[in-house]
Parts: sequence; structure tokens; C-alpha cells
Amino acid sequence: MKKRLLIRSLIGLVVGATMAHLFTLLINQLTKGEWLVCMPELSQKVGFVEALILQTILGALLGSVAFGGMCFFDIESWSLLRSSVFHCVIIIVSYLVVGLILHWFSPHIVPILIMTTIIVFAYALIWLFMYLGWKREIRKMNLLTEEYKKEHAQ
Repeated sequence: MKKRLLIRSLIGLVVGATMAHLFTLLINQLTKGEWLVCMPELSQKVGFVEALILQTILGALLGSVAFGGMCFFDIESWSLLRSSVFHCVIIIVSYLVVGLILHWFSPHIVPILIMTTIIVFAYALIWLFMYLGWKREIRKMNLLTEEYKKEHAQ
């Protein structure tokens, strides 16, 4: 489990840093009409280079937490619901902290509630697609097992 956590976390570092930059570009394009690599508020506060470094580090940490948190699903004594809730909560908390620090949204209750709702909705949608995909795979494996049993029962 420790090896799996480490590998997932390392993958998450790269994915998270990349996604943070893409997310910032998208936010700036949608809200300001410009392709800016950092939020202007953050750049003004700490400087452009520092903002870029901070965004890279915090994005990497966010990705590491999200990917590493998938290890909750490897705990055999936990139910799927419990694993999903814990994973979703760490993603929400991590995203809100990083988003506030990087100025992805304002520190008021309405934007925070909107972001939380978006995260929960996106998480539920991804979870549903993953669940249905795994359910289909399990159904296929069960059919193959039944066919195998029939063939070797004779």
C-alpha cells in the first residue's frame, strides 16, 4: 500500500502542477478575456515568478493529495461509500485551500459554496461513470467465469 501511495502521489504531482496551470489559463480566459498563466491578483501580491512557483507547488500538492487519496479505495475494511466520502472531502478541502491561496475565486461564502457544489457534482459524475464502467467489467468477468465453469464441468 505504501508503494502504491507513493507512486500515485508522484503521478499526482505532475498532473496537479499541469492542471493548475491549465485551470488558471482557463479561469483567466473566461473571466478576463486573456490567456494569463497566473492570476493577476497573486502576481501583484507576490510577484510573477513567485506566483508561478507557488502555483506549481500548490498544484502539485493538490494533485498529489487527489491521486494519493485514491488509496482510500484500497482499504479493504472500508465500504465504497466511506472511501468515496473521505476521498471527496480531502479533494474539496485541498482544492478550496489551494484555490483561495492562488486567487482562483474570492474568499466569500457564495463563491466558496459554488466551488464546493461544482467539485461535489464533478466528483459524483466521475464516480458514477467509474462505477458503471467497473460494474460492466465485473459483469463480463462473471459471464466468462460461468462459461468457463460450464466448459470444464463436462
